[in-house]
Amino acid sequence: MRASPQIVVFSVLQPLIMMLLFMVLFAGAVSGSQSAYLQFLLPGMLAQNAAFMVTTVGQAINSDIDKGIFDRFRSLPIARPAPLIAHILGDLPRQAATTLTLLAFGFCIGFRVHTDPLSAVLAVALVLLVSFAFSWIALTIGLIADKPESVNMLVMILLFPMAFGSNTMVATDTLPGWLQAWAKVNPVTHLTDAVRALLTGPASDSGSALGSTLLASAVILALFVPLAIRAFTRRL
Repeated sequence: MRASPQIVVFSVLQPLIMMLLFMVLFAGAVSGSQSAYLQFLLPGMLAQNAAFMVTTVGQAINSDIDKGIFDRFRSLPIARPAPLIAHILGDLPRQAATTLTLLAFGFCIGFRVHTDPLSAVLAVALVLLVSFAFSWIALTIGLIADKPESVNMLVMILLFPMAFGSNTMVATDTLPGWLQAWAKVNPVTHLTDAVRALLTGPASDSGSALGSTLLASAVILALFVPLAIRAFTRRL
């Protein structure tokens, strides 16, 4: 899938606008100043964006099926997962561009990395790894949805609680008790904790959150890769 210029531009601009909006709304209440809150918010926005930017993967594969493109694969000697993997890998450059643009924009408005370059690279790689795992969720939904227009709604219903029921914008201990219970097991919370430690330090504190993030990604892949392949086989 080759993303249209409009999709690429929207994917890049959306998290930037959201981050600016959250800074205006929550900076005073959470950290007292916008500069201090930016140090807290940007890692959370990177983690949140790992969930939001996968929607196009599901929309693209559903659109291709709707157009009959996948009918051609029935007679080709290719492995069943190959078209699915191609869709996800084809979207990774857009996801990487969105992540790096958000980080670069953060630098322009005052965000600073307080660790080291290797930790920063690891933080970006971790965001893309989780995005890769979430892409299989979107892909599965795209394969079972009846039309492209419904994919975005279904993906958001599933991933919205992960993106916002976390510590991306506020500390976990400030959330209501019932929401804290969810946030503490939420993969996006673990990713946020790991990225915050890797970018703002100390990087040594990222160990537990990093392990939890890798485990959550492995569980998502173990569950949704077979589901996506099964759904794809049924659609052929």
